Parts: sequence; C-alpha cells; structure tokens
Amino acid sequence: MKISSMMHPKVHIACFVSSHGFGHAARSSAVMNAIYEQWPYVYFEIFTETPEWFFSQSLQAPFACHQVKTDVGLVQTSALRFDLNKTIAALDVFLPFENQILDELADILHKRDCQLIIADISPLGIAVGRRAGITSVLIENFTWDWIYDAYQAADRRLAGHAAYLAEIFAAADHHIQTDPVCDSKTAAFRAPPIARSPGRPPDETRERLGLSAKDKMVLITMGGIPETFSFLDRLDRFDPEIHFVAPGAFAELPVHGRKLNQVTLLPRASAFYHPDLVHAADAVVGKIGYSTLAEVCCAGVPFGYIPRQDFRESAVLGAYVQEKMRGLPISEEAFISGDWLHCVHELFLTPTKPGNANNAENGARIAALHICAILACEKEMIEVVTPDGGLIGAAPRKRVHGNNQWMHRVVHVLVFDSRQRLLLQKRSLNKRVAPGKWDTSVGGHVDCGETLMAAARREMREELGISPEPPRFIYQYIHSNDFESELVSTYICRYDGEIRHNPEEIDAVRFWEMRDIEARLGAGVFSDNFEDEFRRYKAWTL
Repeated sequence: MKISSMMHPKVHIACFVSSHGFGHAARSSAVMNAIYEQWPYVYFEIFTETPEWFFSQSLQAPFACHQVKTDVGLVQTSALRFDLNKTIAALDVFLPFENQILDELADILHKRDCQLIIADISPLGIAVGRRAGITSVLIENFTWDWIYDAYQAADRRLAGHAAYLAEIFAAADHHIQTDPVCDSKTAAFRAPPIARSPGRPPDETRERLGLSAKDKMVLITMGGIPETFSFLDRLDRFDPEIHFVAPGAFAELPVHGRKLNQVTLLPRASAFYHPDLVHAADAVVGKIGYSTLAEVCCAGVPFGYIPRQDFRESAVLGAYVQEKMRGLPISEEAFISGDWLHCVHELFLTPTKPGNANNAENGARIAALHICAILACEKEMIEVVTPDGGLIGAAPRKRVHGNNQWMHRVVHVLVFDSRQRLLLQKRSLNKRVAPGKWDTSVGGHVDCGETLMAAARREMREELGISPEPPRFIYQYIHSNDFESELVSTYICRYDGEIRHNPEEIDAVRFWEMRDIEARLGAGVFSDNFEDEFRRYKAWTL
C-alpha cells in the first residue's frame, strides 16, 4: 500500500503557561518532553509571555510559541519582593476575561486542531477550554486564588479576583497536583516533583565551565527573575577550591558568560542548560521556587534556600526541603549581604533525611502518562502507521475510520479450546461494520503508546472477560477495504474456562468446529474481515 503525504497526522496540544518567573515554564517543559517521549507525533501550541528561547532550550518536542498574557501572578520588583498595589492594578485590567479574547483564542485552537489544553496555573487556558469545548488539564502545586487569599486581610480588593479565579480553576476538566502541594485537593491526581532532565552528564558541564575534578561548584539561582548581587567580590575572594556559577542576572554578557577568578557569570539565555548546571553542582543556593526545588531534588544535591516570608507558597516548599531533602535555610538578609558564605561548607555536609526525596523519581513521566491516558480515552486516539508498522502519527478514531489511507494497528486473537474448536463472537447489531456477523474471537485497536501484547490481553479481558496465558504471535498482514486500512497482528491461545462476553459489543459467542466454518464461508454468515483472517490462518497451518 502506498503511503501518501497525508499520512502524518499530528496530535496538537495547547499549553497555557504562567510567566511568573521561569518555574512554570520549566515544569510545563518537563511534562511536554515526557508526553513527546510517549507520543512522538505530538505538537505543542504554547501560549505564554515566557520568552521563546526558554522553550527552544528546554523542549525536544516540536512547538509554536504564541506571546499571550495568560495570568498576572504577582508583580515582582525583585526576585524576592513583589508590589501588591501593582498586582491589584494589573488584575483589574486582566480580569474578568473579555469574551472577544476568549473567542479569538478558541478560534486559534480550533484552526490548529488542538485536542487538549494543559494549563500550568494559567486560568486563561481553562477559560478558553470552556469556550472552545476542549478538555482542559490543570497542573499546579498552588493556584492564584489560594495565593491571593493570604493578602485579603491587607487589601480587600483582592477578594473579588480570588473568587473569580477560584471558580475558573475549579472548572478544569482534570486536575494534576505536583509535590510539594500547597492546598491538597482530594479529587486531583498526585505526582512527585516535576523537573526538567539534564541534557549532558555533569562531568561534561563542569569541563565546559573550566572546572577541575577537585573544584567544588556552587550554583546561585534566583528562578529566572533578574537580580543584582552585591557580594560578587566576596565570592572571588572565598575558598579557592570553591567556584560559584551565577546565571540569569547579566543580560549584557555573551552566551558563554564571563569567568572571573572564582566566579562564572552567565546571561539569562546562556549556552548552558540550567538543569545541566544543577546536576553538575555540589550545592545550589537561591530563592526557593518550585522548579528550582524540583530540579535540585531530582539532582540529589544540597539546597541552601532563601524563603520568601511574604509569599504563601514559600513555607510549604521550605517544609518539604526540611523534611525530605538535603538543605539549609538562608535568610534574605544573609543572602543579600553575602553572609550566607559562612554556611557553604556546612551545606556540603548536610545529611540525607530519613524520608529522603533526593534522587526521587521525576514526576514528569507520571503526569505525562496520565495526560496521555486522558486524551487517548476521551478522543479514542489511534496511531497511524506505515505498512511495516513504523509510527507516523495519530488521530481520533472517528477520523481514522472511514479514511483507508490512514493505516492503523489492530490485534486479533484466535481462541481455541482443547477440542481444537475456534471461538467466534457474533457482532452486535449496533456495530457500524458487519453488524450481526460472526467474527474473529477477539479483535480491537491498539491504543496510543500500547504494545501489541498489551493490546491483545486488554481486548481479551474487555470483550470476553478472560485472562489466559499470554497469547502467541503467529503472523501480521494488511487488511484494507473502502472503509479502512488495518495492519493486523494475529495471536493464538487456548482457553477452556468461563467466558463472560461484553453484551454492549457482542450478541453471542460460541466455539465452532473448523469444518462448520469452512462450510459456511462466502454465505454471508461471517464478516469479510474474519473470512480473510480464516484463510490466512489455514495457510499458516500448512
């Protein structure tokens, strides 16, 4: 069968990302990469004010970046401070969402054939999903209404905005919470900390930084928000065996930065991938934020963290570090003055905690599998393949059926009893294809990301309620007609136990003698698909 240029259906997913720092973009990138590992035919439409270079550096998956304001968050005056009055003024302009904006974004999503919306604490993504009729998945360890609630006593103008946002966040179709969770929701799916994975081994990163094997490296990070450091001269006169790397605060520098005596300064968009720096470090010092915590946690290095006393999330993150990670708190005053240097050697020696989370499983894959399962179930996604089984795309089942140029994978299982009789199922009269005809024992589509064996065993459970020993693969072939094109993988097994068929799919089941099948071929008793299968099976037995 010839594969046309039409045979490259992509699964488009919209991702609305908060641009409050780089933490949400980092978490979203980790999830998008993990989805891409499962579904290499995915394409992301990213809506955010986070600069495109961040995603170019972080993502392996193909994407388009749309510069859109997706939330307000807190208006930062520095990496550690924000302005409440400016935040309220920005919220007054941003909320409530205008219908025109929702309609325009919904139209973009429909034109780009987006099948799902992921919102990393962006209320706009959820609101657009409701407007467009597209399923939304909220990813969060806090939501903005929860943050704003803490400041209502100081300024009641936040009450209306918090209530409006709470309603929108509650309207998300699916909810994923990622540790450390600030406000636990019983109905939410829970995932461990989500972090971007490094792209290089630590030794290679350290070599690029010009560090020797004996050098200790301390990474100073403020979570993507520019910050000037008054203590740089103190770093350059500190212990000669300790080298400090400070990314993000020096926009005028070239991409490889500038190396002083004991300090390397880097711009925000540097030639160094931030997770590589984290994994190459012997310790990390900086503002406690979600993505920094998650990446330090997965790297397994000590964390000298700076709590933000006026930010509600900070206490939860700090408690998580104290309970589960290697870390020491550093006051804002000690950090600004540079007095935190007195505890650097202590930081290197921080012990592993009894409930250690360092080097824990990255939650990105767990969240991605959950998202893929949501989309596969709700849209009945089917993978599109070449005649030799090569994966080239995916599309909802309703688009694949009725398009015989889009070949998809199918499994059949021939179930024999100990008397060598073949089990057949009588298709429901409600079936679109071959209603009321006797058909192969078991047959069904292979779900996105599913192995052939897993699909065969799942179909046996779903259609017949049986779980025999793993079936044995016997052959593969292409079955094509005017309605569809299938790459069929056929398995065989023996079963003599009880059968509980699915009455919604199957009207009846019974074992047939081979001679009775042969006598009725071509008489309209069997589906065309089964008659093709039976001839192939008989040829295989010769």
